[in-house]
This record gives sequence, structure tokens and C-alpha cells, in this order.
Amino acid sequence: MALQSLQIDAVIAMRARDVSRPTREHQEAADRRPLRDEMPRRPPAHTRRRNDS
Repeated sequence: MALQSLQIDAVIAMRARDVSRPTREHQEAADRRPLRDEMPRRPPAHTRRRNDS
């Protein structure tokens, strides 16, 4: 397998860490949003009624 010969050195590991870290703007926006558990539940789509016009 080709993946067995894959070598990850410190430089590649640090790049991967930096890429996976969210920007300050993304982190602040996520902090303002309510958590999934804090959001009200919506009924399933098949029980919701459409607007009858």
C-alpha cells in the first residue's frame, strides 16, 4: 500500500493543525449561535401543514 510509506514530519503536522483551526471570525460566530440542544424542535416534515392560499 502506498499509505504505509507516508511520512508526516513536524512541518506537515503544524500545517494541518493551522488549517483545521477556525478563524477568529468563525469562532466568534459559532459562539453566538445557540447549541443544537438549545434550539426548539420542529415537527417532522410529514406532519407540518402547508400555507393554504
